[in-house]
Amino acid sequence: MSKFREMESIASAPLESARSLPFASYVDPDIYTLERAQIFHKDWIFVCAEQELKDVGSYYAFKLADEPVVIVRGKDSQLHAMSNVCRHRGTILCEEGMGISTRFVCPYHGWTYDTKGVLIGIPHQGSADIDKAEHCLPQFRVDTWEGLVFVTLSNDAPSLSKKLAGIEPYLRKYQSERFQISVPNGEEEWSTNWKLAMENAMESYHLFRVHTETLEAVTPTREAFYIEGGRDWTLTGGKIINARSKVWDFFAPKESAVFENYLLISIPPSFVGIITYDSWNWISVLPISPQKCSVRNAGLYESKPASDKETMDFVQAFFAEDKAICERVQSGMHATHSQGGRLVELERVVVDFHHYLASMLFEHT
Repeated sequence: MSKFREMESIASAPLESARSLPFASYVDPDIYTLERAQIFHKDWIFVCAEQELKDVGSYYAFKLADEPVVIVRGKDSQLHAMSNVCRHRGTILCEEGMGISTRFVCPYHGWTYDTKGVLIGIPHQGSADIDKAEHCLPQFRVDTWEGLVFVTLSNDAPSLSKKLAGIEPYLRKYQSERFQISVPNGEEEWSTNWKLAMENAMESYHLFRVHTETLEAVTPTREAFYIEGGRDWTLTGGKIINARSKVWDFFAPKESAVFENYLLISIPPSFVGIITYDSWNWISVLPISPQKCSVRNAGLYESKPASDKETMDFVQAFFAEDKAICERVQSGMHATHSQGGRLVELERVVVDFHHYLASMLFEHT
């Protein structure tokens, strides 16, 4: 059986017979190439919070599976997504990360673009007849949902709002519109396949082992449960165990018992978020290579959270635990005399994720 056929067979299996993906799925360059083309260059990909780009000229530059992209708040107050590559000789325009500018000047020869990607300046043009309209930056589709920004390189991707409409009744219970203050936390490079990082972020089965003194103490594995889902998105939840330490304020609700549970939202291929009464936090995962990915975490709050050392240490500790276990699992993916086993009920969200992979890579319905 070919590596693609084996991955297709396992990824499309129902919960009753679901298994871990073939180890080669996490290391093989041909599978990575297929994922880059069929997933990251075709589907809607989460980028950042709309509040992170609220000012005119504020932008976020990143690589979407090797494709340089920049999203900017234009002078027209609209978001614009475009290529981050100069049309002259292919130089990267903006350094990756957040910034603010109403003009994008190529560091090589100074060709200059506005916030819509229109070429507005060519230094020392001389007698060369250059059609500026022909040399504008390629544009990509950008959309927002619940305060989050998504981009797609495809003109054929279906409506984002229609795809995610089923999540909205659950978010309304948490009054998510309250969260208007953006708090970025950080971005790291992990030596692990992007799928491993996503699978780890979306399931709570590992908390009791990997996060014994951090997450397990406040959102224990035994209290986790599946809510609803499928290949487009999955909702899981769990009980928040209250404690008086400031550390637990990262999760703990302040009001009604309605908010004593967290809601974990998985939107493949790149978003896993957790909403509580006080916050709307998430990570985004983007591939760098078959065995490396970038992991960015940020969040929205109703009021600016206190930056006390205890809470910061808590967050940094469980992220370090996640990175360490994902990189350890990645080391096991090189094994050729072993294979993955059956998934358990607590990993039903992972099965939904596998069905997403089957639909995008192999057109399973």
